[in-house]
Amino acid sequence: MQHAHAENPNCGLELRGVNKQFALRDGSLVTALSNIDLQLAQTEIGVLLGPSGCGKSTLLRIVAGLESCDSGTAELQNEVIKGPGPERGMVFQSYSSFPWLNVRDNVAFGLKQRGDSMSLREGVVDYFLDAVKLSAFANAYPHQLSGGMQQRVAIARTLASNPYLLLMDEPFGALDPETRWQMQSLLLEIVQRENTTVLMVSHDIEEALYLADVIFFMGTRPGRILEVIRPNLKRDSTNRDAILSDPHYRALELEIRDRMRQQSLDLL
Repeated sequence: MQHAHAENPNCGLELRGVNKQFALRDGSLVTALSNIDLQLAQTEIGVLLGPSGCGKSTLLRIVAGLESCDSGTAELQNEVIKGPGPERGMVFQSYSSFPWLNVRDNVAFGLKQRGDSMSLREGVVDYFLDAVKLSAFANAYPHQLSGGMQQRVAIARTLASNPYLLLMDEPFGALDPETRWQMQSLLLEIVQRENTTVLMVSHDIEEALYLADVIFFMGTRPGRILEVIRPNLKRDSTNRDAILSDPHYRALELEIRDRMRQQSLDLL
């Protein structure tokens, strides 16, 4: 494993000393996140990887501005994150399309909400419908689509608003394995084309190794970043087998799986 310690001069997202506690019903406090330091450079894909209960989603929500940290700072492009903002787009695990709108209107929703008529006129919606391979379903409604297609709608809607940072909370976790691989390849293809920065939550080691420029491996009790891993694998959105057959991939997978297992045992 290659571990990253040096300052990143192209850092787009930076967290320093982030701590977060939650109060239980009996009044006691549980530490969800402890002293989180994280740097993610522009156009990188970062994956928060770790066992359940290590604070991955809480950390993502802090970056989204949906939660506040108790201490420390979270900055995007040198601006302190104080709440939700249009420079960040969020894709959740559950399918979040508006059921009363067809696919085209779902993708256009954010642009219409902020009155971005220029983007609407310039064909941004059609561009992203094509990017996620849904042009033929533009007039369909979410209930007529498969789970994978519904998630493509959510990704297209989020990217159409041109966020600097795309946040994803286990977006493919509910999909069957083959559809999940297809969606991962599609995501990789789109974000590389659009030069989008991505921070994604996952507990799937294969997914993390396939997508990530940098993996933030988290431990629990309290939630913290144990290691920063740069896989340095040659990703190909058209050929996943090229990565799976890489001996370096297999060694990394076994090493991370062993760490994940140890973290799970520590919970017992």
